[in-house]
Amino acid sequence: MTDAGPPPLHPDVGEHRLERRLGLWLAIAVVINATIGTGIFKTPAKIARLTGAVPALFLVWIAGAVIAICGALTLAELAAAHPRSGGVYEYLRRAWGRHVAFVFGWTKLTLLIPSAVGSFARLAGEALASLLGLAPGSSAETALALVVLVGCVAVNVLGIRQAVIQQAILTALKYVGVAVLAVIGIGAALGGGGHVVAPPLATGPGPSLLGAFGALVSVMWVYDGWADLTSVAGEVRDPARTLPRALITGTLAIAAVYLLTNVGYVLVLGLDGLRGSTTGANMAAGNLVRAALGPEAWTGLTVLLVISCVGGCMSSLLTGARVFVPMASDGVFVRGLGTVSTRAHVPVRAVLVAGALGALYVCVRSFEQLTDGFVCGYFPFYSLAVLAVFRLRRRAPTAARPFRVPGYPVVPLVFVVGATCLMIGAFADADHTALFAGAVVALGVPLAWLWLRPARSAR
Repeated sequence: MTDAGPPPLHPDVGEHRLERRLGLWLAIAVVINATIGTGIFKTPAKIARLTGAVPALFLVWIAGAVIAICGALTLAELAAAHPRSGGVYEYLRRAWGRHVAFVFGWTKLTLLIPSAVGSFARLAGEALASLLGLAPGSSAETALALVVLVGCVAVNVLGIRQAVIQQAILTALKYVGVAVLAVIGIGAALGGGGHVVAPPLATGPGPSLLGAFGALVSVMWVYDGWADLTSVAGEVRDPARTLPRALITGTLAIAAVYLLTNVGYVLVLGLDGLRGSTTGANMAAGNLVRAALGPEAWTGLTVLLVISCVGGCMSSLLTGARVFVPMASDGVFVRGLGTVSTRAHVPVRAVLVAGALGALYVCVRSFEQLTDGFVCGYFPFYSLAVLAVFRLRRRAPTAARPFRVPGYPVVPLVFVVGATCLMIGAFADADHTALFAGAVVALGVPLAWLWLRPARSAR
């Protein structure tokens, strides 16, 4: 017998209004669009600085791909067995109980969604400002970021059908764009173009284990998104077959294009050039395009970056806000946030609250603080969700599981070990972002006790 928890307290806010409209290709689009956002354009510079050598750089990128794939394979089993919207929340509730599920919802609302949409909007504002010739770091960047964020919120509240059509278009543009970026870099290096710089094998302080762990935090931001499809599992057609196929196909496709893009970065810019590719017009992708094709190509790359940021922001709102629908239905979190609009078929209040908090984060936190805070806040829950496979299998060994994790128990354990290494690197970082994320999570513990006290749970 599984610990499915009590039945929904408020079925009027529940999932019967969420329609199953997502087929396999749109589900894959959700995975890819949720993953390809800001990281591959900007974050490789920080990863190069922390790893200090080309072999270490690629080992960290490969390790990130392995961790993401192991996580996707594990959640695919849970998603196929429990195809309900909520994703990680649903697995935490079933395996670890309502209090852990509440803390996840609290963290999702106050840290994870705002950090994700804020980082996408902030980098979009930075790119738009550079296109307009505005000074880096100006208040105009923040204003443009807020405009992007408001626009993404507006599209999401129009409803699932409109948002998913936009997702499919943006996903195609983003994936082709990143693939072209990889082809440009590798092609320029193989063609011996005059702009190509030969990469040194090692420069700077040299690789270190702690540096690699710290780099893994940034790598996993770039890969994050592989689990977002499970948040809208209640809107996927034939979920037992579609969810595993979409999760695995999308994650493998992303890992392939990311590794090829990094080959291009290293071949064209060299490790020193990549390490120095920091912000604005000088970010890694922009420097690669200028070096391979000349300065005129930079404008096209910046447009692609804006498209990618918009797609990531929309996807984070689309999938993130929907976790509050089953939470409200189960009485685990604030009921009003899970109310589904009869017109738009989306939890409009949750989208609006998440967007408002994202706007606040844009105004007070840097891009690096937003991305690192997101990873540090999410991975403890990812680990608990992956460990839920062990708990639920032991609790109900004969339950129907349309998909089983291949390589069990090694595959889930690889993810947990990788997540542990990531957290070690995060807490060793001098900017204390992990401590901030930990404080937000910890605040949810007493709130869970207050919200789920027996008098309220019995209503």
